[in-house]
Amino acid sequence: MGARLCWAAITGVAVFLLAMGGADMKAEAAGPSRISYSDIEGWGTDDQSAALDAFRRSCARILKLSPSAALDTKGGDPLYGRARDWQPACEAAAQVAPGAGNARGYFQHWFVPVRYPATQGLFTGYYEPEMKGSLTRGGPYQTPVLAPPAGFRMVDGGGSFPARAEIEDGALDTDKLALLWLESPIDAFFLHVQGSGRVKLETGEIVRLSFAAKTGHPYTSIGKLLVERGEMKLEEVSMQTIRAWLAAHPAEGQALMRENKSYIFFRILRDIDPELGPPGAEGTNLTPGRSLAVDRSHHPLGTLLWLTTEHPTVDGQSLVPVARLMVAQDTGSAIKGLQRGDIFFGSGAQAGEIAGRMKAEGELIALVPKDIAP
Repeated sequence: MGARLCWAAITGVAVFLLAMGGADMKAEAAGPSRISYSDIEGWGTDDQSAALDAFRRSCARILKLSPSAALDTKGGDPLYGRARDWQPACEAAAQVAPGAGNARGYFQHWFVPVRYPATQGLFTGYYEPEMKGSLTRGGPYQTPVLAPPAGFRMVDGGGSFPARAEIEDGALDTDKLALLWLESPIDAFFLHVQGSGRVKLETGEIVRLSFAAKTGHPYTSIGKLLVERGEMKLEEVSMQTIRAWLAAHPAEGQALMRENKSYIFFRILRDIDPELGPPGAEGTNLTPGRSLAVDRSHHPLGTLLWLTTEHPTVDGQSLVPVARLMVAQDTGSAIKGLQRGDIFFGSGAQAGEIAGRMKAEGELIALVPKDIAP
């Protein structure tokens, strides 16, 4: 989802990422090396059939590429090869019988695990929020979600295009561009952060929204501003604490959100299976717990990554170990680095509770086609 920012950017954790960058680059110089599946803790207990389902969706794109094409237009580590190196495995993926054992055997037959020297990084989470709205303006529904203006083209830095505050003050024809109207301006702000969402109408109908375009104005972290202004400590910042502060300070909160000049336009998704997540940067529907947003300059979209980390429970009182096969199917503005990822946790309030608190160290191990593995 092209507009999406992970919670690292919102809460100020990006500062931590920058501090890690030098160590990662030094470690990367040694190069990746093959390991055995027996070296991967948890490999034998993970149900890789869920990852295989997600990978098949990526394969639908990979099989359409020219054999000599790169897996990703944004590049990625040469370790991953070209489309031709993945296409035989993608063709075979369609023939794998159901069951965790068959999926595990498939991956072990076609791929080799490769460990990077830079073995630790930061992992965060994101989700598809749900909110209340209406197709028409009225009553509590006063905050619009806008489609891009006709002929709109993004300019880096925003150019002369209106910023968030100007758009909210009527710089655009809101009535003409409004796709629907939300009950909460806070919901609208976090919809812009996530880049997609589900809106429940008064009729009970669910409307799915997805990123369409952004103005190009720079993004400003309101979590970082709250810390700088002494409203909360960095270690206290999460989606939940930011939302609580905005709700408790409506006037100040509205002014704070307007300091973020970036503005996102949306489109309505049609004919999408309600059980599937929104489309990610790859154009494939995301799979909760199996789709990973990555830095595409390191990991091309569609590639396979074993992730070891931990995530919080819904109540935030404990941590759950994570050891599972993921598919690189998305990216985000704050996802920078080889050992860096953002887990898609799904849709709704519970997914949001986990994603909003997710911030843990972890490791990525690449799965590379056997014929090109180092």
